[in-house]
Amino acid sequence: MEQFTIEVTERVNTGKGSANRSRKQGLIPGVAYHRHDEPTPIEMPSKEFTLLARKARRSQVFTFKSSSDSLNGRAAIVKEIQQDYLRGVVTHVDFQTLKDDEQITVDVPVKIVGEAPGVKVEKGILTIVTHEVSVRCLPKNIPVVIEVDVTSLNLGESLHADQLKLGAGVVLADDAQETIVSVVIPRAVEEEVKAGAEAGAEGAAAPAAGAAPAAAGKAAAAAGKAPAAGKAPGK
Repeated sequence: MEQFTIEVTERVNTGKGSANRSRKQGLIPGVAYHRHDEPTPIEMPSKEFTLLARKARRSQVFTFKSSSDSLNGRAAIVKEIQQDYLRGVVTHVDFQTLKDDEQITVDVPVKIVGEAPGVKVEKGILTIVTHEVSVRCLPKNIPVVIEVDVTSLNLGESLHADQLKLGAGVVLADDAQETIVSVVIPRAVEEEVKAGAEAGAEGAAAPAAGAAPAAAGKAAAAAGKAPAAGKAPGK
C-alpha cells in the first residue's frame, strides 16, 4: 500500500501576512490540531501535497515528516481544505492528528459490488443515495472503502446503513436507517403503469354511466303498467 507521507514544518510566524509569504514561496500554510493539544501552525510544499491529495481517498491517513519532534511521525487526516477556485490552488489545510489508542469518526466512501436482480432481471434502475458512510474506529482500522453487496436487491427494495458489513473494530456513526442504495422503477415504466391504471378505471366507469338511462326506461315502463291514481283495479 502506498505511503502518504508529507513533509511539514512548524510556522514561527502566523497571521495573514505570514501565510501569504508562505504561498509565494510555494508552500501551503495550515494547522495541525488535536482536542487534547494546542494547535500547531504548519506549512508544507504545495506541489507535494497537491500530488498526494489527488490520489488520496477521503479518509486517507497522512504521516508527517518533520524536524519538529512533536510532529515527526504523527499520523493525521485532512479535516478541511481551503482553495482559491479561480487560480485552482490550495490555500490552507487543516489536519487532525491521531493517536493509536483513540477512536476517531471518519467518512468512508462506499463501493457497489455485484449486480442487483432488480436491475438485471426486472429492468429497474440502481440509485446510489449515499456515497459515503460515517464510521468510528481506531486509526489502524479505518476502511479504505465499504463494500455494498447488491446481489440480493430486487425491484423496489433498498439497503440501509445498518445492513453494511463494516469489519472488525468499526462501528456505524450514521443513522442506522439511512438509505444507501435502492432499485427503483424507471420513470417511463412507472408512467405507463399509471396511465394503464387510469384508462382501466375510466373504462369501468363508462358502463355504469350508460346503465342509468336503461334503468330509467325500465322504471318508466313499470310506472306505465301501474293503475292510474284514483281508479280501482279492473274498472
